[in-house]
Amino acid sequence: MINQEIEIKNKKYQYINEKLGKKAPMIIVKGDNGYIMCGYLNIDAANSLGDVAVRVSGVNDINDVLNSKVNSCTDNAKKLGIEPGDNIMDIIDKL
Repeated sequence: MINQEIEIKNKKYQYINEKLGKKAPMIIVKGDNGYIMCGYLNIDAANSLGDVAVRVSGVNDINDVLNSKVNSCTDNAKKLGIEPGDNIMDIIDKL
């Protein structure tokens, strides 16, 4: 398991990468206001809890996450101007 603090665009994030199954790991990148989650996690559950969350898919590590696009996002993420299709590096500072 990888659980470490990383810096992106002069802001600190918690990065978690845990191998669960045979293929892709579970990944979370958590900021002060919200988080990025991989396809293992449920965007509807995050939305029902009122979280600011974005979902990405097909990622294996932090580089994949940072070079991906928002697959889906919660209503509270949309209130911050985040939309599906946005590049993660363009919206990460909102999280």
